[in-house]
Amino acid sequence: MNSAVLITYDQDDMIDEAVALCESADYKVKHVIKQNFLQKPKYGLSGGKIEDLKEIISTVKPDVVVFDEILKPSQNYNLASEL
Repeated sequence: MNSAVLITYDQDDMIDEAVALCESADYKVKHVIKQNFLQKPKYGLSGGKIEDLKEIISTVKPDVVVFDEILKPSQNYNLASEL
């Protein structure tokens, strides 16, 4: 099973659903980052959460990072460049 870091909304039902979807796609969620709003203009996340995500990726080394939101192309590009 591949590993994932999940970025989702800070609501228990949303977290449970997103984890279940990851597991049904054969990904084991190793870490969950919770955010109240996932549509910040530059990354979808706040700058502080981006720094947290970098640290988590360096320690957990997931196969994928899963966003529980549709990212704009510019956000996807900015994240790929930053990470």
